Amino acid sequence: MFENKPKFGPEQFAAGADIIRQGDVPEKFYIITRGRVAVVLQPPDGLDAVLNHLGPGDFFGEVGLLRQSRRMATVRAETAVDVMTMDYPTFKNWIEGSSLIAQEIKALAAERTRDTGPLDPAPKLDIPPMPAEFVETAVESAEQYDVDAVIIRQGDEPDRFYIIVEGFVSVTHEDEKGQQHQVAYLTAGDYFGEIGLLEGSERIATVTAVTRVKVVSFDRDTFRRWMLQSPSSQDDIAETAARRRRDTGFLSLPED
Repeated sequence: MFENKPKFGPEQFAAGADIIRQGDVPEKFYIITRGRVAVVLQPPDGLDAVLNHLGPGDFFGEVGLLRQSRRMATVRAETAVDVMTMDYPTFKNWIEGSSLIAQEIKALAAERTRDTGPLDPAPKLDIPPMPAEFVETAVESAEQYDVDAVIIRQGDEPDRFYIIVEGFVSVTHEDEKGQQHQVAYLTAGDYFGEIGLLEGSERIATVTAVTRVKVVSFDRDTFRRWMLQSPSSQDDIAETAARRRRDTGFLSLPED
Protein backbone atom coordinates (compact mmCIF):
# COMPACT_ATOMS: atom_id res chain seq x y z
CA MET A 1 0.00 0.00 0.00
CA PHE A 2 0.99 3.62 -0.50
CA GLU A 3 2.79 5.19 2.46
CA ASN A 4 3.36 8.89 3.03
CA LYS A 5 7.02 9.92 3.36
CA PRO A 6 8.01 11.51 6.68
CA LYS A 7 7.71 15.29 6.92
CA PHE A 8 11.22 15.51 8.36
CA GLY A 9 13.70 12.71 7.91
CA PRO A 10 16.84 11.31 6.27
CA GLU A 11 17.32 10.49 2.61
CA GLN A 12 20.32 9.15 0.69
CA PHE A 13 21.50 9.79 -2.87
CA ALA A 14 24.17 8.03 -4.93
CA ALA A 15 27.03 9.92 -6.56
CA GLY A 16 25.84 11.45 -9.84
CA ALA A 17 22.16 11.58 -8.84
CA ASP A 18 20.18 14.78 -9.36
CA ILE A 19 18.64 15.58 -5.98
CA ILE A 20 16.59 18.45 -7.39
CA ARG A 21 16.28 19.45 -11.04
CA GLN A 22 16.06 22.90 -12.55
CA GLY A 23 12.45 23.64 -13.52
CA ASP A 24 10.89 21.15 -11.09
CA VAL A 25 8.13 22.05 -8.65
CA PRO A 26 9.78 22.55 -5.21
CA GLU A 27 8.57 20.20 -2.51
CA LYS A 28 11.38 19.95 0.07
CA PHE A 29 14.18 21.73 1.88
CA TYR A 30 17.49 19.85 2.28
CA ILE A 31 20.29 19.94 4.89
CA ILE A 32 23.47 18.00 3.98
CA THR A 33 24.80 15.69 6.70
CA ARG A 34 27.37 13.78 4.61
CA GLY A 35 28.94 14.18 1.18
CA ARG A 36 29.19 16.98 -1.38
CA VAL A 37 26.88 18.36 -4.05
CA ALA A 38 27.26 20.72 -7.01
CA VAL A 39 24.75 23.45 -7.82
CA VAL A 40 24.40 23.51 -11.60
CA LEU A 41 22.73 26.13 -13.78
CA GLN A 42 21.40 24.69 -17.05
CA PRO A 43 20.69 27.45 -19.62
CA PRO A 44 18.26 26.51 -22.42
CA ASP A 45 20.86 27.10 -25.17
CA GLY A 46 24.19 26.71 -23.39
CA LEU A 47 26.54 24.46 -21.45
CA ASP A 48 25.93 23.56 -17.81
CA ALA A 49 27.62 25.97 -15.39
CA VAL A 50 28.59 24.94 -11.84
CA LEU A 51 27.61 27.80 -9.51
CA ASN A 52 28.70 26.34 -6.19
CA HIS A 53 29.76 23.30 -4.20
CA LEU A 54 28.07 22.46 -0.88
CA GLY A 55 29.03 20.09 1.91
CA PRO A 56 27.98 18.93 5.40
CA GLY A 57 26.09 21.63 7.29
CA ASP A 58 25.06 23.46 4.12
CA PHE A 59 21.46 23.55 2.93
CA PHE A 60 19.61 24.05 -0.33
CA GLY A 61 16.10 24.11 -1.79
CA GLU A 62 15.01 27.22 0.10
CA VAL A 63 14.73 29.57 -2.88
CA GLY A 64 11.86 27.76 -4.58
CA LEU A 65 9.97 27.34 -1.30
CA LEU A 66 10.38 30.97 -0.30
CA ARG A 67 9.59 32.39 -3.74
CA GLN A 68 6.96 29.77 -4.57
CA SER A 69 8.57 29.28 -7.97
CA ARG A 70 10.10 26.37 -9.84
CA ARG A 71 13.65 25.24 -9.10
CA MET A 72 16.21 27.70 -10.47
CA ALA A 73 19.09 25.22 -10.63
CA THR A 74 19.94 21.52 -10.47
CA VAL A 75 21.65 20.12 -7.35
CA ARG A 76 23.73 17.04 -8.24
CA ALA A 77 25.45 14.65 -5.83
CA GLU A 78 29.23 14.66 -6.40
CA THR A 79 29.70 11.87 -3.85
CA ALA A 80 27.28 9.66 -1.98
CA VAL A 81 25.13 12.15 -0.06
CA ASP A 82 23.03 11.97 3.09
CA VAL A 83 20.52 14.73 3.76
CA MET A 84 17.77 15.63 6.17
CA THR A 85 14.65 16.85 4.37
CA MET A 86 11.60 18.94 5.32
CA ASP A 87 8.39 19.23 3.35
CA TYR A 88 6.99 22.71 2.73
CA PRO A 89 4.62 22.97 5.76
CA THR A 90 7.42 21.81 8.11
CA PHE A 91 9.90 24.26 6.54
CA LYS A 92 7.38 27.11 6.81
CA ASN A 93 6.67 26.38 10.49
CA TRP A 94 10.40 26.12 11.21
CA ILE A 95 11.38 29.53 9.81
CA GLU A 96 8.27 31.20 11.23
CA GLY A 97 9.26 29.93 14.67
CA SER A 98 12.67 31.64 14.64
CA SER A 99 13.33 35.14 13.30
CA LEU A 100 17.11 34.48 13.29
CA ILE A 101 16.75 31.35 11.16
CA ALA A 102 14.33 33.13 8.84
CA GLN A 103 16.74 36.05 8.38
CA GLU A 104 19.70 33.76 7.66
CA ILE A 105 17.81 31.62 5.13
CA LYS A 106 16.21 34.59 3.37
CA ALA A 107 19.57 36.38 3.12
CA LEU A 108 21.22 33.32 1.58
CA ALA A 109 18.28 32.84 -0.78
CA ALA A 110 18.66 36.44 -1.98
CA GLU A 111 22.40 35.88 -2.55
CA ARG A 112 21.79 32.68 -4.49
CA THR A 113 19.13 34.36 -6.61
CA ARG A 114 21.69 36.99 -7.64
CA ASP A 115 24.19 34.22 -8.47
CA THR A 116 21.83 32.59 -10.95
CA GLY A 117 21.35 35.86 -12.85
CA PRO A 118 18.08 37.60 -13.77
CA LEU A 119 15.26 35.09 -13.54
CA ASP A 120 11.57 35.75 -13.90
CA PRO A 121 10.01 35.37 -10.42
CA ALA A 122 6.68 34.59 -12.06
CA PRO A 123 7.39 31.42 -14.11
CA LYS A 124 5.85 31.04 -17.52
CA LEU A 125 2.67 29.01 -17.38
CA ASP A 126 3.53 25.54 -18.63
CA ILE A 127 0.11 24.77 -20.08
CA PRO A 128 -1.10 23.74 -23.54
CA PRO A 129 -1.64 26.57 -26.06
CA MET A 130 -4.76 28.61 -25.45
CA PRO A 131 -6.64 30.94 -27.84
CA ALA A 132 -6.45 34.64 -26.91
CA GLU A 133 -10.13 34.89 -26.01
CA PHE A 134 -9.68 32.27 -23.29
CA VAL A 135 -6.60 34.01 -21.89
CA GLU A 136 -8.58 37.25 -21.60
CA THR A 137 -11.46 35.43 -19.89
CA ALA A 138 -9.05 33.80 -17.44
CA VAL A 139 -7.32 37.04 -16.47
CA GLU A 140 -10.66 38.65 -15.77
CA SER A 141 -11.70 35.75 -13.51
CA ALA A 142 -8.58 35.51 -11.29
CA GLU A 143 -9.35 34.20 -7.80
CA GLN A 144 -7.37 34.11 -4.55
CA TYR A 145 -7.45 31.56 -1.73
CA ASP A 146 -5.99 31.84 1.76
CA VAL A 147 -3.85 29.19 3.46
CA ASP A 148 -5.77 25.93 4.15
CA ALA A 149 -8.68 26.92 1.89
CA VAL A 150 -10.16 23.96 0.00
CA ILE A 151 -10.34 24.84 -3.70
CA ILE A 152 -11.94 21.60 -4.87
CA ARG A 153 -13.08 18.70 -2.73
CA GLN A 154 -13.04 14.98 -3.51
CA GLY A 155 -16.52 13.73 -4.31
CA ASP A 156 -17.91 17.08 -5.44
CA GLU A 157 -19.42 17.63 -8.86
CA PRO A 158 -16.90 19.25 -11.24
CA ASP A 159 -17.72 22.71 -12.51
CA ARG A 160 -14.39 24.48 -13.20
CA PHE A 161 -10.83 24.02 -14.50
CA TYR A 162 -8.00 25.82 -12.66
CA ILE A 163 -4.54 27.13 -13.55
CA ILE A 164 -2.22 28.22 -10.72
CA VAL A 165 -0.68 31.66 -11.14
CA GLU A 166 0.98 32.00 -7.71
CA GLY A 167 1.46 29.80 -4.66
CA PHE A 168 1.42 26.11 -3.73
CA VAL A 169 -1.48 23.66 -3.43
CA SER A 170 -1.60 20.18 -1.96
CA VAL A 171 -3.44 17.34 -3.72
CA THR A 172 -4.78 14.59 -1.44
CA HIS A 173 -6.85 11.47 -2.07
CA GLU A 174 -8.99 9.57 0.44
CA ASP A 175 -9.01 5.80 -0.14
CA GLU A 176 -11.83 3.37 0.49
CA LYS A 177 -10.70 2.93 4.11
CA GLY A 178 -10.92 6.65 4.77
CA GLN A 179 -7.15 7.16 4.87
CA GLN A 180 -5.74 10.38 3.42
CA HIS A 181 -2.79 10.15 1.02
CA GLN A 182 -0.61 12.96 -0.26
CA VAL A 183 -0.65 12.70 -4.06
CA ALA A 184 1.27 15.81 -5.15
CA TYR A 185 2.17 19.44 -4.64
CA LEU A 186 1.41 21.83 -7.51
CA THR A 187 2.64 25.37 -8.08
CA ALA A 188 2.62 28.23 -10.61
CA GLY A 189 2.14 26.92 -14.15
CA ASP A 190 0.38 23.72 -13.06
CA TYR A 191 -3.32 23.06 -13.54
CA PHE A 192 -5.99 20.86 -11.95
CA GLY A 193 -9.68 20.03 -12.19
CA GLU A 194 -9.47 18.60 -15.70
CA ILE A 195 -10.42 14.99 -14.90
CA GLY A 196 -13.99 15.65 -13.81
CA LEU A 197 -14.67 17.93 -16.78
CA LEU A 198 -13.20 15.49 -19.31
CA GLU A 199 -14.79 12.37 -17.84
CA GLY A 200 -18.00 13.80 -16.42
CA SER A 201 -17.13 12.19 -13.09
CA GLU A 202 -16.99 13.52 -9.54
CA ARG A 203 -13.75 15.00 -8.18
CA ILE A 204 -11.20 12.25 -7.42
CA ALA A 205 -9.02 14.36 -5.10
CA THR A 206 -9.08 17.36 -2.80
CA VAL A 207 -6.94 20.40 -3.64
CA THR A 208 -6.02 22.65 -0.69
CA ALA A 209 -4.03 25.89 -0.59
CA VAL A 210 -0.72 25.37 1.24
CA THR A 211 0.18 29.05 0.84
CA ARG A 212 -1.87 31.99 -0.34
CA VAL A 213 -2.85 30.97 -3.86
CA LYS A 214 -3.90 32.86 -6.97
CA VAL A 215 -5.61 30.94 -9.77
CA VAL A 216 -7.49 31.57 -12.97
CA SER A 217 -10.39 29.30 -13.75
CA PHE A 218 -12.80 28.40 -16.54
CA ASP A 219 -16.34 27.14 -16.28
CA ARG A 220 -17.37 23.87 -17.94
CA ASP A 221 -18.62 25.43 -21.19
CA THR A 222 -15.52 27.59 -21.68
CA PHE A 223 -13.25 24.60 -20.99
CA ARG A 224 -15.12 22.48 -23.55
CA ARG A 225 -14.91 25.20 -26.20
CA TRP A 226 -11.17 25.47 -25.58
CA MET A 227 -10.76 21.71 -26.05
CA LEU A 228 -12.80 21.75 -29.30
CA GLN A 229 -10.82 24.65 -30.74
CA SER A 230 -7.41 23.28 -29.74
CA PRO A 231 -7.02 19.52 -30.38
CA SER A 232 -3.34 19.63 -29.29
CA SER A 233 -4.36 21.10 -25.94
CA GLN A 234 -7.01 18.42 -25.57
CA ASP A 235 -4.43 15.67 -26.19
CA ASP A 236 -1.97 17.13 -23.66
CA ILE A 237 -4.57 17.64 -20.95
CA ALA A 238 -6.16 14.22 -21.56
CA GLU A 239 -2.74 12.58 -21.14
CA THR A 240 -2.21 14.40 -17.82
CA ALA A 241 -5.71 13.42 -16.69
CA ALA A 242 -5.09 9.75 -17.50
CA ARG A 243 -1.82 9.74 -15.54
CA ARG A 244 -3.43 11.41 -12.53
CA ARG A 245 -6.35 8.99 -12.66
CA ARG A 246 -3.88 6.08 -12.57
CA ASP A 247 -1.92 7.64 -9.70
CA THR A 248 -4.95 8.11 -7.47
CA GLY A 249 -6.41 4.77 -8.54
CA PHE A 250 -3.30 2.96 -7.28
CA LEU A 251 -3.84 4.48 -3.84
CA SER A 252 -7.25 2.85 -3.53
CA LEU A 253 -6.20 -0.66 -4.54
CA PRO A 254 -6.84 -3.29 -1.84
CA GLU A 255 -3.82 -4.76 -0.06
CA ASP A 256 -2.41 -8.02 -1.44
